[in-house]
Amino acid sequence: MVTRPLPALLCFAAVTAAGAPASAQRATEQRGVVVDATTGEPIAGATVATTSGDAAEVTTGDDGAFTLAGVPAGRVGVIVFADGYQPLVIDQRRGRAWRLALEPDAAQAGGELIVVEGERPPLTEAVPYDLRGEEVRQLPGSGNDALKALTSLPGAARVPFGLGGLALRGSAPRDSAVYLDGIEVPILFHFGGLASFYPSALLGSMELDPSGFSVRYGRAQGGLVELSSRPARADRWRVGGEVSLVDAQARAEGPGWGGGDWQLGVRRSYVDAVLAAAPLDLTLLPRYWDAQVKYERGTRSRGVWSALAFASSDGLDLVTADDDPTAPDDTLDYTSRFVRLGARYQRDVGATSYDVVVATGVDDIGLTFNDEGVARRNVPMTARATVGHDLGGGAEVAAGVDVQGTRYTFDLSSEAPAGPDMPMTSDAGRRADTIWSADAAAWAELLYPVAGRALMVKPGVRGERYGLSDEWVLDPRLTILHELSPELTVTEAVGVYHQPVAVVDLDPAFGNQELRASRAIHTSVSVNARLPADAEMSATAYGQSMRDLPADAVTGATPITAGGSRDAGGAGAISVELLDDQFGTYSYKENLGRGRAWGLELLLRKRAGSWTGWLGYTYARSLRRGDPAVDATYRPYVLDQPHLVTALASVPLGRHWRLGGRVRYATGNPYTPVAGAYFDADAQAYEPQDGAILSRRLPAFFQLDLRLDRAWSRPWGTLKLFLDVQNVTNRVNAEGVTYNFDYSEPSYTRGLPVFPSIGLEYAP
Repeated sequence: MVTRPLPALLCFAAVTAAGAPASAQRATEQRGVVVDATTGEPIAGATVATTSGDAAEVTTGDDGAFTLAGVPAGRVGVIVFADGYQPLVIDQRRGRAWRLALEPDAAQAGGELIVVEGERPPLTEAVPYDLRGEEVRQLPGSGNDALKALTSLPGAARVPFGLGGLALRGSAPRDSAVYLDGIEVPILFHFGGLASFYPSALLGSMELDPSGFSVRYGRAQGGLVELSSRPARADRWRVGGEVSLVDAQARAEGPGWGGGDWQLGVRRSYVDAVLAAAPLDLTLLPRYWDAQVKYERGTRSRGVWSALAFASSDGLDLVTADDDPTAPDDTLDYTSRFVRLGARYQRDVGATSYDVVVATGVDDIGLTFNDEGVARRNVPMTARATVGHDLGGGAEVAAGVDVQGTRYTFDLSSEAPAGPDMPMTSDAGRRADTIWSADAAAWAELLYPVAGRALMVKPGVRGERYGLSDEWVLDPRLTILHELSPELTVTEAVGVYHQPVAVVDLDPAFGNQELRASRAIHTSVSVNARLPADAEMSATAYGQSMRDLPADAVTGATPITAGGSRDAGGAGAISVELLDDQFGTYSYKENLGRGRAWGLELLLRKRAGSWTGWLGYTYARSLRRGDPAVDATYRPYVLDQPHLVTALASVPLGRHWRLGGRVRYATGNPYTPVAGAYFDADAQAYEPQDGAILSRRLPAFFQLDLRLDRAWSRPWGTLKLFLDVQNVTNRVNAEGVTYNFDYSEPSYTRGLPVFPSIGLEYAP
């Protein structure tokens, strides 16, 4: 039996209570579960107490569940301790069921006290899908990458070949935004979707809003992903890492000057080195690396200061064998990298909270093929400030400002000379320019209980000015919550979402300087039910209407002759969608496009206990229309997938083993077939003729993934060995269509075969 560190707990309780609001707040019940952080099994007999309010100390039952009565609104300090486990002190926000994970003593000798600060999303959001790092890293199909689990949630379309990218509720990947600790992230995944930009071991939680998010965020008409880095363990320095088939990473965390703590990480792939050593005549060599540094000090009552820097780099080279005279002379070099530097200040003063984030960085994109290519650089500078106040009685008000400035430069080189209207450098065939822009936004929202927790409304409004297009937009949004019982809630949401024009579409070399922002209207109705054994079920019906989408206005290409066009469909069109925000489509666009999306999402999830996982089904439709003067027909979006089913689970086998599996089914993506072909005597080649645009679909996608974990806990740390095998049945899934020389015989482009990922992780 381990002695509980009561002096430390009492001191923490006294400090937290001293900084608690003096104003009276309405208290209510709060439910939760205490689990083993290693196995996910419930912990019976654990003691749970709060440092503010009138909640009495409670003990968890055999299923690890507990109910605290008298928990005040807002943020409260929570203390949890159990025999054989490290004590846990954490900041929680009353609302959704708490899941409190305790570390076994064997993982950390000496009985240290771990202090973790965090915040649960409020109940009044339009039912997001929230995940925690320790919950999803061990799930199958992720390759030990927690962010890949986002693609398995309802509302996210399946992207071919496992490529990175989030297409949420019928929106394009470029329409969604990702934030890490309040800093916007330009690219979520490394090239090819091999890994995400941020190591899973440093993540604390993730929240996915496929649509209908708060007025706190703008500049996106799709969905929103909020990532939170986990606090460092600051009692002593720890060094760990991970080695897998594709990359290696190292990380460290520990105390720093001024009572703060540090967290550092670096990762580098070596796929390029392995392929370069192979005797291949023509080889694409992908490579990536990323790095992270975080410093944090202070408490919420006195102010938390944090500094965060993260960087990501991708490259792709085409290498040919020098001793092969038949090898092509083509050369290709692709580079994509970004860095972000940010600082954040958070503080609670009585019932008022403050949050300020400032950040800057650099984005570099470059592609060169046979001495022709494009290079782009973006230098963003952002500042976000939020003030929130608890009015008491369940009412809250919040407001903020959001400012972003950008310096964008591009350099386009080709053999063709520039036209008379194109900016020129002294070199023929080269176009270059610099564009400055600044966006500014102000927002406010109010949470007001009309009939207590039985009926709460949250109106909000966001006003923005977009510098690139010199226009003002207004986004009103409204969320209504009905709490029918502590276990059953219904949420309705409706709102307007504007997205500024992408700078790549305004490129003076080929773009339209008159483009304006696009707009979407989101509506949704969600039902969320909490079930016994720490399970929950949700159902969401949604609809979206999109207007003023940038659409190609001048082109003579047909879907077949322009294989990468949106009208062609298949893997080529989807690849263009994924790269659109970085490179654009090099076409003249006008605000002629419209879109419709609607669907139903069902999710049954179990978060703790003897096993974890979820079963999700999505019925989703997404249609698009281009220039109505040419063709007013709505056709499927290239990532339109009416039926998506994902079932995954992970179960412990004894104390050290864990087995998991994932099954995925998805309707095939649409494509434009070839209706026939004729022989061109001048070109001495067969020329194809288009069939009905996007009228056919690829065969349905099906995949089974399995994962096996083994852990060894020792006084000096924990070793974890994982084997994650994707497509264990080696099923041949179709991702695209190709044809023979006369277009008489179509064949399918094969997706990824069986792909094993094995790695070893060390955590002190």
